[in-house]
Amino acid sequence: MIVDFTVKNFRSIRSEQLFSMHADKKPKHHAGSISYLEDSLGILKTAAIYGSNASGKSNLIMAFEALRSLIVESGDWKDGDTIDCYQPYLLSNETSTQPTEFELEFYVKNIRYRYHVCFNGTSILYEKLDQYLTARPTNLFLRTNPDDWKSVKFGDAYKGGKKQIAFFKNNTYLSKAGNTPDSPELVRDIYNYFRRQTETLLTSQSLNIIDWELNEHTKEAVNYFLRKADFGINNFEFEKREPPKNLPFPDNMPDDIRNVFLSDLSKKECFYHESETGELIRFTSDMESRGTNRLFKMLPAFIEVLKDGSVLFIDEIESSFHPHIAELIIKIFNDPVVNTKNAQLIYTTHDLSLMSSALLRKDQIYLTEKSIENGSEYTCLEDFDFNLKDNSPFSKWYDEGKLGGIPKINYFEITSKIREAIDNA
Repeated sequence: MIVDFTVKNFRSIRSEQLFSMHADKKPKHHAGSISYLEDSLGILKTAAIYGSNASGKSNLIMAFEALRSLIVESGDWKDGDTIDCYQPYLLSNETSTQPTEFELEFYVKNIRYRYHVCFNGTSILYEKLDQYLTARPTNLFLRTNPDDWKSVKFGDAYKGGKKQIAFFKNNTYLSKAGNTPDSPELVRDIYNYFRRQTETLLTSQSLNIIDWELNEHTKEAVNYFLRKADFGINNFEFEKREPPKNLPFPDNMPDDIRNVFLSDLSKKECFYHESETGELIRFTSDMESRGTNRLFKMLPAFIEVLKDGSVLFIDEIESSFHPHIAELIIKIFNDPVVNTKNAQLIYTTHDLSLMSSALLRKDQIYLTEKSIENGSEYTCLEDFDFNLKDNSPFSKWYDEGKLGGIPKINYFEITSKIREAIDNA
């Protein structure tokens, strides 16, 4: 589980910003939305990020995606490869050439860790991993020299395997050691956690769980969701088909990846709707709505995340979904009876119907605003100074501009230029 995520100098984020999943001490208000891996530390299962277009909502997700890339993928980067996820704040001369910093506090196998990494376009400049077995952190490793892999310092608690592992200056030690069989087990556990149990989903992306329909329990759960959530779908099936011939696969594509693509292209989903006479009528996927098709692809991923206790970031959760369906998904993640593995759902949205005290606590809602001077800033409703109560009408006050985070629109200037364009056409 993620506890805190701190970002500095990344895309629209200029100054250090803290995004926290730490639960404020209000056990009676939506108590089921909180997990306790330690008695004294509550962690939220879901969080929402609101803000106007271009305020930086998606950039928080992209920051986590960049961090995940550094942890999971950078160990495979070749000597001299550019660190593509280095994308500093460009609207200031002060930050445009400065490094980016990420710091993440998280749990793996019920042990709390804190990972800090600082990097630019060519090098990992600083890297540190701490472990919390008591209230005070214990350092596991510290890297302060980008080039000298022999200079990494190791703490006494970092044991159980080979510690000193060679890396290039653009590789994180965590990525390199995590994918080394004889390194300490704890670093391999952390690496595999980020590789297998964290996902980011931007609006242009989709999550595909390969052959999920072969699991009868998952298939039945998806069927039941579509049947009971008023989609008018009684059942679905996959039909075999011939994959397109002469597909342009790269010559160096591994066989297992090629087979995954071929397997996916060898089947087509169809849906059955009940007619007025009770007969089941077959619909192909292109006859269904965009929202139904998107949800159908997403549901197995949601079930997988809940099953594995993973972390899922979603950009614009309401995209193509009816608000009631988005609300249902959020409720499922908040439900301790369903979400028994402490999965987390962090999402951006514009949908005000989801900003409700009946659905979320104050500390589960963040507002984003951006200015040239400060970049994107993220403010939790819990941190507002004025009299914002747990049962306050969050969405109404937000829509009225009392909480900020909404676009500042000059209607007169916009419409005058539109009239000018029309008149001179």
